[in-house]
Amino acid sequence: MPVLTAAQLQGLASNNLGAGTELDPDWPDPYPDAPCWGYALFGGPGGHAANTPPTIFDQAWSFDAEAEDFVLNPGFVDWVHDTFGNAAADAQAQILAANAATAGNDAAPGSAAAKQACTRALARLCMILSGLTLSGNGGAAPTQYSIVMASDGWRTWEHWALGLANNVGAPDNPAVQYTQRDAGVNPVNTRCGIVWGNHPILTTLYVAELLPGHIEYLQHAVGWP
Repeated sequence: MPVLTAAQLQGLASNNLGAGTELDPDWPDPYPDAPCWGYALFGGPGGHAANTPPTIFDQAWSFDAEAEDFVLNPGFVDWVHDTFGNAAADAQAQILAANAATAGNDAAPGSAAAKQACTRALARLCMILSGLTLSGNGGAAPTQYSIVMASDGWRTWEHWALGLANNVGAPDNPAVQYTQRDAGVNPVNTRCGIVWGNHPILTTLYVAELLPGHIEYLQHAVGWP
């Protein structure tokens, strides 16, 4: 899997991050209609395969018997195991299953921590199944590359972004820039100062490497050396 050199990170960086800078408009985007997660998690493509966020989240949650609230699908752990045969993915599904009931009961002791555990487990699960390699300690160990899942609630995702170290050799720069696209409407942008959408929950996890598709896009960004 590819990593960026110091020169590449320095070229992409900016000391004045804003809403974002679009890629070279003369470059034909191979996935112009891809969603935010297509770029952030897969380096380009979208779709509704089993390992994509729309399918994973649809499989995870279902209405309870009264059709009043979402609860964890009791077959979700088995679905993950049978569909992917991936021990790391199984572990995240099991974390979700272990915490979902407590998370769903606001009055239960530890509900806030359980909500965070569920959100992080879902983010890790999507990242693992997209082919990304989490950094140490389940993605908590900082690296030069991060994935951010932005959510309005602990059971949902609204937006995904890729974070890149923005201060390599330039300690006065903002520490991170975000590179992202918005549901196939906007082209990929680099040099973003914030994760778009003003969502209240930002789940940040680090990865050891990028995917080839990320490089295909980034080499058409302003500053690529």
